[in-house]
Amino acid sequence: MESMKKKDIQFNLRIPEDLKLKIDEAAKINQRSINAETMSRLYDSFVMDNNIHLEAAKVIENFLQARTPTQRKKDVAERLTFLFNQIKKSKYFDQLTIAELAYKIDENSADSAESWFRAEMEPTFNQLERIADFLSANSNWLLFGKERPFKVESFRFDENLDKDLRWLLTPNPEKAFLKNQSVREVKFLRSLNAEGSLIVAKLYSNHYVECFQTPYHISDVTGVGGYNSLLYLCLLFKTLKKYHGSYHHPNIYSYLISEEVTKKIWSEEAHPLPLIDQLHQIPWMDDLTDKLPNRSLDEFYWKGFDLLRSRLIKDFNEKEYIQKILKDSEFHIKHPMTFY
Repeated sequence: MESMKKKDIQFNLRIPEDLKLKIDEAAKINQRSINAETMSRLYDSFVMDNNIHLEAAKVIENFLQARTPTQRKKDVAERLTFLFNQIKKSKYFDQLTIAELAYKIDENSADSAESWFRAEMEPTFNQLERIADFLSANSNWLLFGKERPFKVESFRFDENLDKDLRWLLTPNPEKAFLKNQSVREVKFLRSLNAEGSLIVAKLYSNHYVECFQTPYHISDVTGVGGYNSLLYLCLLFKTLKKYHGSYHHPNIYSYLISEEVTKKIWSEEAHPLPLIDQLHQIPWMDDLTDKLPNRSLDEFYWKGFDLLRSRLIKDFNEKEYIQKILKDSEFHIKHPMTFY
Protein backbone atom coordinates (compact mmCIF):
# COMPACT_ATOMS: atom_id res chain seq x y z
CA MET A 1 0.00 0.00 0.00
CA GLU A 2 1.47 3.28 -1.01
CA SER A 3 2.04 5.80 1.70
CA MET A 4 -0.05 8.91 1.54
CA LYS A 5 1.97 11.96 0.61
CA LYS A 6 1.11 15.42 1.85
CA LYS A 7 0.45 17.75 -1.04
CA ASP A 8 1.37 21.41 -0.90
CA ILE A 9 -1.40 23.51 -2.35
CA GLN A 10 -0.56 26.79 -3.94
CA PHE A 11 -2.98 29.70 -3.58
CA ASN A 12 -2.76 33.40 -4.08
CA LEU A 13 -3.11 35.61 -0.97
CA ARG A 14 -3.45 39.36 -0.95
CA ILE A 15 -1.83 41.00 2.08
CA PRO A 16 -1.07 44.64 2.99
CA GLU A 17 2.36 45.89 2.03
CA ASP A 18 3.40 46.65 5.61
CA LEU A 19 2.56 43.05 6.64
CA LYS A 20 4.65 41.72 3.72
CA LEU A 21 7.60 43.84 4.88
CA LYS A 22 7.25 42.42 8.43
CA ILE A 23 7.29 38.85 7.09
CA ASP A 24 10.39 39.63 4.98
CA GLU A 25 12.18 41.11 8.01
CA ALA A 26 11.22 38.19 10.28
CA ALA A 27 12.39 35.68 7.62
CA LYS A 28 15.81 37.33 7.50
CA ILE A 29 16.13 37.32 11.29
CA ASN A 30 15.09 33.66 11.53
CA GLN A 31 17.24 32.79 8.49
CA ARG A 32 14.52 31.07 6.50
CA SER A 33 12.54 31.63 3.37
CA ILE A 34 9.52 33.91 3.22
CA ASN A 35 7.37 30.84 2.56
CA ALA A 36 8.77 28.99 5.60
CA GLU A 37 8.30 32.08 7.81
CA THR A 38 4.69 32.47 6.69
CA MET A 39 3.93 28.76 7.22
CA SER A 40 5.49 28.81 10.70
CA ARG A 41 3.45 31.81 11.77
CA LEU A 42 0.22 30.28 10.47
CA TYR A 43 0.82 27.04 12.39
CA ASP A 44 1.74 29.00 15.56
CA SER A 45 -1.50 30.97 15.38
CA PHE A 46 -3.57 27.78 15.64
CA VAL A 47 -1.47 26.43 18.53
CA MET A 48 -1.75 29.80 20.31
CA ASP A 49 -5.49 29.82 19.77
CA ASN A 50 -5.80 26.40 21.42
CA ASN A 51 -3.61 27.53 24.35
CA ILE A 52 -5.72 30.64 24.87
CA HIS A 53 -8.83 28.50 25.11
CA LEU A 54 -7.14 26.19 27.61
CA GLU A 55 -5.94 29.10 29.75
CA ALA A 56 -9.39 30.70 29.65
CA ALA A 57 -10.96 27.41 30.73
CA LYS A 58 -8.53 27.21 33.66
CA VAL A 59 -9.30 30.77 34.72
CA ILE A 60 -13.04 30.11 34.62
CA GLU A 61 -12.61 26.83 36.53
CA ASN A 62 -10.53 28.54 39.25
CA PHE A 63 -13.02 31.39 39.48
CA LEU A 64 -15.97 29.01 39.90
CA GLN A 65 -14.06 26.87 42.37
CA ALA A 66 -13.15 29.93 44.44
CA ARG A 67 -16.80 30.94 44.60
CA THR A 68 -18.15 27.48 45.35
CA PRO A 69 -19.57 27.43 48.90
CA THR A 70 -17.69 25.27 51.41
CA GLN A 71 -18.64 24.55 55.01
CA ARG A 72 -16.03 27.04 56.20
CA LYS A 73 -17.40 29.76 53.91
CA LYS A 74 -20.96 29.00 55.01
CA ASP A 75 -20.01 29.19 58.71
CA VAL A 76 -18.18 32.51 58.24
CA ALA A 77 -21.09 33.92 56.19
CA GLU A 78 -23.54 32.89 58.91
CA ARG A 79 -21.46 34.58 61.62
CA LEU A 80 -21.04 37.73 59.51
CA THR A 81 -24.79 37.92 58.91
CA PHE A 82 -25.49 37.48 62.62
CA LEU A 83 -23.12 40.33 63.58
CA PHE A 84 -24.44 42.57 60.81
CA ASN A 85 -28.05 42.07 61.95
CA GLN A 86 -27.08 42.66 65.59
CA ILE A 87 -25.26 45.95 64.97
CA LYS A 88 -28.11 47.29 62.81
CA LYS A 89 -30.31 47.28 65.93
CA SER A 90 -28.21 50.16 67.25
CA LYS A 91 -29.22 53.73 66.46
CA TYR A 92 -25.63 54.38 65.36
CA PHE A 93 -25.68 51.63 62.71
CA ASP A 94 -29.32 51.20 61.68
CA GLN A 95 -28.55 52.48 58.15
CA LEU A 96 -25.36 50.45 57.71
CA THR A 97 -24.96 48.65 54.36
CA ILE A 98 -22.50 45.96 53.30
CA ALA A 99 -20.92 48.49 50.92
CA GLU A 100 -20.35 50.90 53.81
CA LEU A 101 -18.93 48.10 55.94
CA ALA A 102 -16.47 47.33 53.12
CA TYR A 103 -15.47 51.00 52.97
CA LYS A 104 -14.98 51.21 56.74
CA ILE A 105 -12.55 48.30 56.75
CA ASP A 106 -10.60 49.79 53.81
CA GLU A 107 -11.76 47.48 51.03
CA ASN A 108 -11.56 48.84 47.47
CA SER A 109 -15.04 47.69 46.47
CA ALA A 110 -18.23 46.21 47.86
CA ASP A 111 -18.23 43.19 45.52
CA SER A 112 -15.84 41.09 47.59
CA ALA A 113 -17.66 41.94 50.83
CA GLU A 114 -21.01 40.96 49.33
CA SER A 115 -19.54 37.62 48.21
CA TRP A 116 -18.50 36.91 51.84
CA PHE A 117 -22.10 37.19 52.97
CA ARG A 118 -23.21 34.86 50.13
CA ALA A 119 -20.59 32.25 51.14
CA GLU A 120 -19.00 32.54 47.68
CA MET A 121 -15.61 33.76 48.89
CA GLU A 122 -13.79 33.59 52.21
CA PRO A 123 -12.42 36.80 53.73
CA THR A 124 -8.82 36.72 54.96
CA PHE A 125 -8.08 36.53 58.68
CA ASN A 126 -6.96 40.15 58.58
CA GLN A 127 -10.24 41.24 56.97
CA LEU A 128 -12.24 39.33 59.58
CA GLU A 129 -10.28 40.96 62.40
CA ARG A 130 -10.98 44.42 60.97
CA ILE A 131 -14.69 43.57 60.73
CA ALA A 132 -14.71 42.37 64.35
CA ASP A 133 -13.04 45.60 65.49
CA PHE A 134 -15.50 47.76 63.56
CA LEU A 135 -18.54 45.85 64.88
CA SER A 136 -17.30 45.57 68.51
CA ALA A 137 -17.32 41.79 68.18
CA ASN A 138 -15.14 38.97 69.50
CA SER A 139 -12.62 38.26 66.73
CA ASN A 140 -11.97 34.73 68.01
CA TRP A 141 -15.65 33.90 67.52
CA LEU A 142 -15.81 35.49 64.07
CA LEU A 143 -12.65 33.78 62.83
CA PHE A 144 -13.05 30.33 64.37
CA GLY A 145 -16.48 30.09 65.99
CA LYS A 146 -14.86 29.82 69.45
CA GLU A 147 -16.08 31.56 72.62
CA ARG A 148 -19.07 33.91 72.15
CA PRO A 149 -19.94 36.69 69.68
CA PHE A 150 -19.24 39.56 72.11
CA LYS A 151 -16.84 40.07 75.00
CA VAL A 152 -17.70 41.34 78.47
CA GLU A 153 -14.36 41.63 80.21
CA SER A 154 -13.85 41.39 83.95
CA PHE A 155 -12.46 44.51 85.57
CA ARG A 156 -11.67 45.78 89.04
CA PHE A 157 -10.62 49.34 89.83
CA ASP A 158 -7.15 49.82 91.34
CA GLU A 159 -8.73 52.19 93.86
CA ASN A 160 -6.09 54.70 92.87
CA LEU A 161 -7.76 57.84 91.49
CA ASP A 162 -5.04 58.70 88.97
CA LYS A 163 -5.02 55.20 87.45
CA ASP A 164 -8.77 54.71 87.52
CA LEU A 165 -9.61 58.10 86.05
CA ARG A 166 -7.14 57.53 83.24
CA TRP A 167 -8.55 54.07 82.58
CA LEU A 168 -12.11 55.42 82.40
CA LEU A 169 -11.45 58.54 80.36
CA THR A 170 -8.78 57.53 77.85
CA PRO A 171 -8.56 54.82 75.13
CA ASN A 172 -7.56 51.27 75.96
CA PRO A 173 -3.79 51.11 75.19
CA GLU A 174 -4.00 47.34 74.61
CA LYS A 175 -6.15 47.81 71.50
CA ALA A 176 -4.06 49.36 68.73
CA PHE A 177 -7.06 50.15 66.50
CA LEU A 178 -8.35 52.55 69.20
CA LYS A 179 -5.13 54.57 69.22
CA ASN A 180 -6.59 57.51 67.28
CA GLN A 181 -10.05 57.30 68.87
CA SER A 182 -11.35 59.10 71.94
CA VAL A 183 -13.67 57.97 74.71
CA ARG A 184 -16.94 59.85 74.16
CA GLU A 185 -19.12 58.33 76.89
CA VAL A 186 -18.60 56.34 80.08
CA LYS A 187 -21.74 54.55 81.21
CA PHE A 188 -22.34 53.12 84.68
CA LEU A 189 -25.06 50.48 84.53
CA ARG A 190 -26.53 49.44 87.89
CA SER A 191 -28.53 46.23 87.64
CA LEU A 192 -31.88 45.93 89.37
CA ASN A 193 -30.97 42.42 90.47
CA ALA A 194 -30.78 41.69 94.21
CA GLU A 195 -27.06 42.48 94.44
CA GLY A 196 -27.13 45.73 92.46
CA SER A 197 -24.34 44.52 90.15
CA LEU A 198 -22.33 47.20 88.33
CA ILE A 199 -21.40 47.09 84.62
CA VAL A 200 -19.18 49.76 83.07
CA ALA A 201 -19.34 50.56 79.34
CA LYS A 202 -16.99 52.81 77.35
CA LEU A 203 -18.24 54.21 74.03
CA TYR A 204 -15.62 55.56 71.61
CA SER A 205 -15.76 58.20 68.89
CA ASN A 206 -16.05 55.46 66.22
CA HIS A 207 -18.95 53.88 68.22
CA TYR A 208 -16.84 50.95 69.33
CA VAL A 209 -18.07 49.77 72.73
CA GLU A 210 -16.24 48.03 75.55
CA CYS A 211 -18.24 46.35 78.32
CA PHE A 212 -16.82 45.40 81.71
CA GLN A 213 -18.30 43.24 84.42
CA THR A 214 -17.16 44.42 87.85
CA PRO A 215 -17.26 42.77 91.30
CA TYR A 216 -19.00 45.82 92.81
CA HIS A 217 -22.50 45.84 94.27
CA ILE A 218 -24.33 49.15 94.55
CA SER A 219 -26.40 47.98 97.50
CA ASP A 220 -26.21 46.86 101.12
CA VAL A 221 -25.33 43.35 99.93
CA THR A 222 -21.65 43.88 100.78
CA GLY A 223 -19.19 43.05 103.51
CA VAL A 224 -16.79 45.54 105.07
CA GLY A 225 -14.38 45.36 102.12
CA GLY A 226 -17.21 45.68 99.64
CA TYR A 227 -18.62 48.69 101.44
CA ASN A 228 -15.23 50.45 101.48
CA SER A 229 -14.96 49.82 97.74
CA LEU A 230 -18.43 51.33 97.35
CA LEU A 231 -17.26 54.44 99.22
CA TYR A 232 -14.33 54.67 96.82
CA LEU A 233 -16.63 54.30 93.81
CA CYS A 234 -18.75 57.20 95.06
CA LEU A 235 -15.59 59.29 95.40
CA LEU A 236 -14.61 58.29 91.87
CA PHE A 237 -18.06 59.32 90.55
CA LYS A 238 -17.74 62.74 92.21
CA THR A 239 -14.16 63.23 91.01
CA LEU A 240 -15.16 62.55 87.40
CA LYS A 241 -17.26 65.71 87.47
CA LYS A 242 -14.16 67.81 88.08
CA TYR A 243 -13.11 67.16 84.47
CA HIS A 244 -16.35 68.33 82.91
CA GLY A 245 -14.84 71.66 81.95
CA SER A 246 -11.98 70.02 80.03
CA TYR A 247 -11.98 70.12 76.25
CA HIS A 248 -13.42 66.93 74.73
CA HIS A 249 -14.17 65.51 78.15
CA PRO A 250 -16.17 62.27 77.86
CA ASN A 251 -19.77 62.41 79.03
CA ILE A 252 -20.50 60.43 82.18
CA TYR A 253 -23.91 58.75 82.50
CA SER A 254 -25.62 56.40 84.91
CA TYR A 255 -28.44 53.99 84.14
CA LEU A 256 -30.58 51.36 85.77
CA ILE A 257 -30.96 48.12 83.86
CA SER A 258 -33.37 45.27 84.40
CA GLU A 259 -32.21 41.86 85.49
CA GLU A 260 -33.17 40.59 82.03
CA VAL A 261 -30.94 43.13 80.25
CA THR A 262 -28.15 42.36 82.73
CA LYS A 263 -28.31 38.67 81.82
CA LYS A 264 -28.32 39.48 78.10
CA ILE A 265 -25.16 41.56 78.45
CA TRP A 266 -23.47 38.93 80.60
CA SER A 267 -24.44 36.18 78.14
CA GLU A 268 -22.18 37.75 75.47
CA GLU A 269 -24.70 36.52 72.88
CA ALA A 270 -26.41 39.89 72.27
CA HIS A 271 -24.65 43.04 71.12
CA PRO A 272 -24.45 45.39 74.15
CA LEU A 273 -24.68 48.60 72.10
CA PRO A 274 -28.35 48.26 71.03
CA LEU A 275 -29.24 47.24 74.59
CA ILE A 276 -27.60 50.38 75.99
CA ASP A 277 -29.11 52.57 73.25
CA GLN A 278 -32.59 51.87 74.60
CA LEU A 279 -31.81 53.10 78.13
CA HIS A 280 -32.68 56.48 79.62
CA GLN A 281 -30.24 58.26 81.88
CA ILE A 282 -31.11 57.99 85.56
CA PRO A 283 -28.89 60.05 87.92
CA TRP A 284 -28.62 57.55 90.77
CA MET A 285 -24.86 58.00 90.65
CA ASP A 286 -25.13 61.74 91.35
CA ASP A 287 -27.67 61.32 94.13
CA LEU A 288 -26.04 58.45 95.98
CA THR A 289 -23.84 60.74 98.12
CA ASP A 290 -25.78 63.99 97.68
CA LYS A 291 -28.03 65.46 100.41
CA LEU A 292 -30.25 67.00 97.77
CA PRO A 293 -32.96 66.35 96.83
CA ASN A 294 -33.98 66.01 100.47
CA ARG A 295 -36.73 63.44 99.93
CA SER A 296 -37.24 59.72 99.46
CA LEU A 297 -35.86 58.35 96.19
CA ASP A 298 -36.64 54.66 96.67
CA GLU A 299 -39.56 54.84 94.26
CA PHE A 300 -37.39 56.45 91.56
CA TYR A 301 -34.34 54.18 91.87
CA TRP A 302 -34.64 50.96 93.88
CA LYS A 303 -35.88 49.79 97.24
CA GLY A 304 -33.19 50.43 99.82
CA PHE A 305 -31.65 53.39 97.98
CA ASP A 306 -32.53 55.89 100.74
CA LEU A 307 -31.00 53.75 103.49
CA LEU A 308 -27.81 53.17 101.51
CA ARG A 309 -27.63 56.85 100.62
CA SER A 310 -27.91 58.05 104.24
CA ARG A 311 -25.16 55.66 105.30
CA LEU A 312 -22.82 56.73 102.49
CA ILE A 313 -23.41 60.46 103.09
CA LYS A 314 -22.59 60.04 106.80
CA ASP A 315 -19.34 58.17 106.08
CA PHE A 316 -18.45 60.55 103.26
CA ASN A 317 -18.61 63.51 105.62
CA GLU A 318 -16.58 61.78 108.33
CA LYS A 319 -13.62 60.69 106.17
CA GLU A 320 -11.06 63.49 105.90
CA TYR A 321 -9.26 62.17 102.81
CA ILE A 322 -12.55 62.12 100.89
CA GLN A 323 -13.45 65.67 101.92
CA LYS A 324 -9.96 66.91 101.06
CA ILE A 325 -10.28 65.61 97.49
CA LEU A 326 -13.86 66.81 97.05
CA LYS A 327 -13.01 70.33 98.25
CA ASP A 328 -9.92 70.63 96.06
CA SER A 329 -11.08 72.91 93.23
CA GLU A 330 -7.75 72.41 91.42
CA PHE A 331 -7.81 68.61 91.50
CA HIS A 332 -8.17 68.34 87.71
CA ILE A 333 -5.21 70.73 87.28
CA LYS A 334 -3.00 68.74 89.65
CA HIS A 335 -4.04 65.54 87.88
CA PRO A 336 -4.05 66.60 84.22
CA MET A 337 -5.50 64.41 81.50
CA THR A 338 -5.48 64.84 77.73
CA PHE A 339 -8.64 64.15 75.74
CA TYR A 340 -8.78 63.88 71.94
